[in-house]
Amino acid sequence: MPPESTDDAVMLGVVEITAFAAEGDGIGRLDDGRVVFVAGAVPGDRVELADVQPKKRFVRARIGRLVEESSARTTPRCRHFGECGGCLWQHVAYDTQLEAKRKRVADALERIGGLALDAKIDLVASPSPYAYRGRARLVECEGGVGYRARGGPGALAVDVCPVLVPDAEARLAERGGAVRATPATPAKEAPRKSRRTRDWIVTTGAGGDAIVTPSGARMGKRRDPAAPRAVTITVAGESLRVSGESFVQGNVLLWDALVTAVRDACLGGDDKDTRPARFTELYAGTGFFTLPLARAGLRGAALESDRSALADLDHNLRQARLADAVEILAGPVESRGDLTARLRHADVALVDPPRTGLDAPVRDALAAAGPRRLVYLSCDPGTLARDLATLTAAGYALRKVTAFDLFPQTPHVEALVVLEREERSR
Repeated sequence: MPPESTDDAVMLGVVEITAFAAEGDGIGRLDDGRVVFVAGAVPGDRVELADVQPKKRFVRARIGRLVEESSARTTPRCRHFGECGGCLWQHVAYDTQLEAKRKRVADALERIGGLALDAKIDLVASPSPYAYRGRARLVECEGGVGYRARGGPGALAVDVCPVLVPDAEARLAERGGAVRATPATPAKEAPRKSRRTRDWIVTTGAGGDAIVTPSGARMGKRRDPAAPRAVTITVAGESLRVSGESFVQGNVLLWDALVTAVRDACLGGDDKDTRPARFTELYAGTGFFTLPLARAGLRGAALESDRSALADLDHNLRQARLADAVEILAGPVESRGDLTARLRHADVALVDPPRTGLDAPVRDALAAAGPRRLVYLSCDPGTLARDLATLTAAGYALRKVTAFDLFPQTPHVEALVVLEREERSR
């Protein structure tokens, strides 16, 4: 809860918070019409401002005094809330979080993408807004292990984290204890990189197995040779090996729902006459979506650049006896000279890019030679909307948008988009 008053408060009258910004701050307007972004504010709050930072076209501030509390406020579960940079919305009721995320996706598609939405976007909520996260990046710091601090470059030691699944939370506590038990390096022997820059990744598998692996350029020198390097997860009936360095979606409670939705979007219904036969998957990872597509009878190519994910993908396809159905192509998607040809001979393309979205060469290849159906999974509505503007201008039509709340207690949201265009000569 924000403080009732501060000595350094710069008061500009009472501001009513009316919405959330994409990054999670509350939005209001000053008497002179300028937009103000208020850290920690919730729609329905009435606040006096402090630490006002005027910019050219807007103002940033924090709450100096909470004059009237929104009904959408709730009590954070974590004692580190407000200091830790991991969660920004634990003080926001979950139904309010969901509607804000639905609105964020719709606003991005309409304002950035120039798209007209005919219906309200479907949103799949997390079965639980806490104890959902099976993978997280931890930061080693003085006093233990935790997360980046809110609003600064430092890190905060954390022993408990209610958004982690229990076994991942246990590994967090164990790793923190190991760090505290390690004697501090004398100043004259201090390494160039302090503990503050050392990252670890916790990954949870089926049956509650969780591993903690070092991350970064020097991970090999810090890895315990006896420690397990991978876990096995079960998704939509498939068993996948996921190494500690490989990416996997963080919300274990929505794995099955997400995979099922992506697979069904690629298949396009029960009509066998229109069912695709070949697929091209960009940013395939460990085979999270690849195996279900191959299991459904599709053949195609999976493109991936990360070494760890490539090794897992190859292992998983072989273990599932699906290796003959999928050609693995290693290397950056953006620099492939045969990308256009690969897309031209597919019936459906599945793309799951990083937060930065599709690079221009990939957008251009999809626009020029993409198949009739394109399924796009995005973790950033802004870059998704930018890419869709290019794709719809090239003849794709938006058929369906579904949002998934993979990240409760944060402003982040995943969006699954299905696009189609009329068949053309190849």
